[in-house]
Amino acid sequence: MKYSFKIIVALFVVLYAVITLLFFNFYRELAMKDARQEAIFILDTMNAIRDYVSVVQRPLIEELKEKKMLAEDFFDPRLLSSSYITREIYNIQKAKKNINYDYKLIATNPLNAEHEGNNFENEILDDFKEGKYKEYSRIIQENNKPYFFVGLPIQNSHPSCLQCHTTNSAPKRMVEQYHTIPDFQSKVGDVIAMITFKIPVYSILTYHVKEFVVGGAVMFIVFVIFILFIYKLYRNDQRLKEKTNMLMMSQNRLASMGEMIGNISHQWRQPLAQVGAILINLELHSDKDKLTKEKLTQKIKEANEQLSFMSSTIDDFKNFFMPSTSAKEFSAQEVIFRAQKLLSASLEKYAIDVRIDIQNNFTRLGYANEIVQVLINIMNNAKEAFLAQNIKERKIEITAFLHNGVPVITLQNNAGHIDDAIIEKIFDPYFTTKESSSGLGLYMSKMIVEKNSATLRVENHNDGVIFTIIF
Repeated sequence: MKYSFKIIVALFVVLYAVITLLFFNFYRELAMKDARQEAIFILDTMNAIRDYVSVVQRPLIEELKEKKMLAEDFFDPRLLSSSYITREIYNIQKAKKNINYDYKLIATNPLNAEHEGNNFENEILDDFKEGKYKEYSRIIQENNKPYFFVGLPIQNSHPSCLQCHTTNSAPKRMVEQYHTIPDFQSKVGDVIAMITFKIPVYSILTYHVKEFVVGGAVMFIVFVIFILFIYKLYRNDQRLKEKTNMLMMSQNRLASMGEMIGNISHQWRQPLAQVGAILINLELHSDKDKLTKEKLTQKIKEANEQLSFMSSTIDDFKNFFMPSTSAKEFSAQEVIFRAQKLLSASLEKYAIDVRIDIQNNFTRLGYANEIVQVLINIMNNAKEAFLAQNIKERKIEITAFLHNGVPVITLQNNAGHIDDAIIEKIFDPYFTTKESSSGLGLYMSKMIVEKNSATLRVENHNDGVIFTIIF
């Protein structure tokens, strides 16, 4: 995959958070819409009760008065006041159902002080009177808490309203009860007051908490399943990459072994010649009966020295090919001198002068054999470039130092520049400009360096190329 699994998961987490927020806002709007519909239903019901009192109940009382069945000055708010009746119905509902909304009637110059509005409510009432709204709803803040507020206008629906709210025609007992009767100064159909519904936003949201939780849980499960599916694809991709890398590593190791066998043969050639010369010398002395015990002991010692050198060479190569099972601390000097020693015969054969400058012998935790392999790959590439370009004076400079506290190893040669058109491709797998090369050496070098938490760079420099390993 182009991006790592962690980045994909992070993107999905962000996406999940965004969708959850949108999901919550959707349910919040849905809850507000339902609350508005419920509020209007309740307020319309209250208005219907008011209309019933105005259109049915008051005329019936007047009819009973005319029939002398009631006193002419009869007045009781429990029968004649629509405001009183609707308020008492609200109080009964509140006591029985423990409802959590507030119902209120707002009027200008009301008979009952409970119907006086605050500045905000009076402003909405004035807007209703001016015909700006047919209904009003919004979220308001009171005591640092959000409330959902809905208001509906009350119209003067019947002449009986004017009768009770006019000083000259109001029942005597009503005047005695309220002392002062303010005139409505309105006609039938005019807005005379408004009724309001107010409920905490938190209460509205709790109505839909079940839907939100269930919906959120379903969405979470879908996201988890999707991430597991992505993870499965990721793991399959990782296994394929691991198998591919193992195959490439095996191919590269086989190529390295071929080169190392060549180096072993170069390093053994001289000791074998020395052992051969010792045996010939012994044979000549034996033929001439001049092989003394002292001469035999000396020649055996010389042969053992050459065999010990050959054994040491085998141990060096054996340790190089031995796989590292765990990360260990190694020094810059250690890996650089090991790489030079393993290639010493080949470097000598092709007259390549290797100059080592350990400015800072820093230590790192990692796999020393793998870093040695990287250094060998880069030096072998330089060797091939020397031969291809027919460079006579061949130099490789290896430097270990700290750059602003960061450990660095550079390998610089004078084997000519790499074409700018391909320099960015030399770390690609199977990319090569040589027929005999597998094209895996530098690719595997880059993989190995990155495995050891470092980076490998290349650039043309002076009359050659410089490779930089930054730990």
